[in-house]
Amino acid sequence: MAIRIVVDVMGVDRPPEELLTGALAAAERLPVHLILAGRRRLIEPHLPQDAHAEVLDCEEFVPQDTPPVQAIRMKNSSILRGLELVAQGKAEAFLSPGNTGAVVAAALLVLGRIPGIKRPGICASIPSLKGRELLLIDAGATADPKPEHLLQFADMGCVYAQEVLGIPEPRLGLLSIGEESIKGDKLVRTAHRLLSERPDFVGNVEPHDLLTKRPVDIVVSGGFAGNLTIKALEGGAEAVWASLKDGVRASWRGRLGAGLLSPVLRRLAGSMRYDRYNGAPLLGVKGLVMVAHGRSSASAMEAAVERTFWSAKADLVGRISSRLS
Repeated sequence: MAIRIVVDVMGVDRPPEELLTGALAAAERLPVHLILAGRRRLIEPHLPQDAHAEVLDCEEFVPQDTPPVQAIRMKNSSILRGLELVAQGKAEAFLSPGNTGAVVAAALLVLGRIPGIKRPGICASIPSLKGRELLLIDAGATADPKPEHLLQFADMGCVYAQEVLGIPEPRLGLLSIGEESIKGDKLVRTAHRLLSERPDFVGNVEPHDLLTKRPVDIVVSGGFAGNLTIKALEGGAEAVWASLKDGVRASWRGRLGAGLLSPVLRRLAGSMRYDRYNGAPLLGVKGLVMVAHGRSSASAMEAAVERTFWSAKADLVGRISSRLS
């Protein structure tokens, strides 16, 4: 039976036709039925007749600068109406590259939290030079958590790593400004003491080690620091690739060297592309909600739909509920 995924194609940076192109590409490979949420007049002209998809006509669009409190009042937005289908059991998952704050607020309003879970967390994937992604939770859902919230982030991240990514015994690290237990603000120091009681806790990890050393499988953080870390890593990686391209084009020696190293460079570029790891679950709510990158291209949306499919197939929300409620 096909898994029904609501895809919000009213993203922030890309037009609906590019987002739905990526979603449809995933639907050609996977047993999914897409429900494309957005303005019908912008979707149907780009929708093939034989597509495994339908349109959920939503006239309202939530801009990036819309406060969450205002966004949840937009009753005919693609975010709110898409989440309502999940709450009604008419879809197994909701995926959006739109306003993250609006998605989090609407998910809490429409779906509510899993019993026992105090705060939700976005569990984002980060590529690494070690050839395997690592997870960071929270990447922006809860900006002002308490230490006990970080403990629940760790628990939920472990379930996701085990059930979806197939990591049997994930190792945990706490994002901080130094490896020593005394480093960090009050939140980090207190969370370190609590996490130290767990056998899977490695200790503090620093942002500059994540891409190169991959010291742990899951990095636990408050939403503000986690979101800053991901954006800084993405910006640094983009700057390196831009500088490399400029250097290659600057001289014939650079072009010759690039030609000789092209197999290595292609592998490296492929392993570090953010769009391969697009789609982060909002863990802790009573329904599968996936947050995609605001700059998602067609290929990034294809990857996000695939990740959503595997998360739904693994019954991620049910697993978290049964193990942590």
